[in-house]
Amino acid sequence: MAKHKGKASMSRFHLDYWKDRIYRKSYTRDGERHVVAEWSVRLQHLGRREAFALGTANAAAATEKAKEISIFLEANGWDATIPRFKPTPLIKAEIATLGEFLADVVARGHLRERTVRIYATKLRKIVADITKVEAGTRGKAKRAKFDYVNGGRNAWLARVNGQSMSVITPDALSAWRNTYVSRAGSEPTKRKSAERSAASMLRAGRALFADDILKVLRVKLPPNPFEGVKVRDPGPQRYHSDVNPEWLLACADRELRTAQPQVYLGLHLCLWAGLRRKEADTLTWSQVDLESGTLHVRRTPYFEPKTDESERLIDLAPAAVEVLRGFKNGCKSEFVMQGGDANPSASYGYYRADCTWRDLLVWLKGKGVTARTAIHSLRKESGSLIASDFGIEAARQHLGHRDIRTTSSHYVDKKKRHEVSIGRGNLRAVGGVA
Repeated sequence: MAKHKGKASMSRFHLDYWKDRIYRKSYTRDGERHVVAEWSVRLQHLGRREAFALGTANAAAATEKAKEISIFLEANGWDATIPRFKPTPLIKAEIATLGEFLADVVARGHLRERTVRIYATKLRKIVADITKVEAGTRGKAKRAKFDYVNGGRNAWLARVNGQSMSVITPDALSAWRNTYVSRAGSEPTKRKSAERSAASMLRAGRALFADDILKVLRVKLPPNPFEGVKVRDPGPQRYHSDVNPEWLLACADRELRTAQPQVYLGLHLCLWAGLRRKEADTLTWSQVDLESGTLHVRRTPYFEPKTDESERLIDLAPAAVEVLRGFKNGCKSEFVMQGGDANPSASYGYYRADCTWRDLLVWLKGKGVTARTAIHSLRKESGSLIASDFGIEAARQHLGHRDIRTTSSHYVDKKKRHEVSIGRGNLRAVGGVA
């Protein structure tokens, strides 16, 4: 117990004993003395001395607390008293913002930066909707998030990235999904499209919260909000062909071969070889063997395959070989398609031959290819033709899919008729060209 001068000694169990033993701490700042409003007390026991903040500015309450601490100290010792009445101050761990979370995923996670960018775009959409970042905006103000020139995009990103990750909860995600789908109304095709979009965004967010990513992150996060959310499977978006590939090639021979040769080349690479746009964009002549009529999709200094299965050897029809032979003659570039420099480190959808792809997209739309990803439809047509003649497994290998269900559910349309023929009491199946 600290020694005090003054009154005769009295029992420490009496409140009056503590009245002249509590005190207010003081400190000096900028040459001026300041006194803390709350009371404190110094206690000594077994040669050790400690000060305790009593947590009140009321003297009567402070003496009660001082008496309580003293009695507990004598009965239990310092090891029990310090944690109970003088715990180490805890630094409050702030939940990370969305921007801090995404930056940590890029820095420490195993995902490619471009993959994180795609997933982040979808997660930002969810967070922006949950927090109503765009509430009340109309017209030009609402479109400002697409303004990459005047700062509108950056301002929108700052608002969304600044949101705490604590806003993403299982209840919030479920409510967001229901609201997102309900906005599509009751029209079946629009509603189904909204269901697929919502499922895609939820899957992207869930991928960023995978266990092997979370365990390497350093930012403070709430419990995984996606663990309690069931992502409903809206079913596959089956490919339905809306173009005759033979007619399309005939039109290309008339309209593109001379006037827009690079557009003509891009069309052939995607339709004949079933290449993804990125695969065609970075394709080098070293990957093309005109003698054997094959094209090898593989890892190069300019291209990273989407998956291991994406590396594949594609057989080319004689007509496609002749087209490629014509373009190789006199070509001094190592790339099959003309364009700018390759940028394999780009975290966005960079294409060397971007102008060519834009022109091809316009041309396809003019030919009635109505799909939003019209160029990708050429790849699906290629897979459908292979499946019709050689089976679904051949189509999977041709397209470089990891799972044959992806090929059958999303990439193949029926090219031949399979009808039941009934005549004179005989029932049989008849196959033919659709």
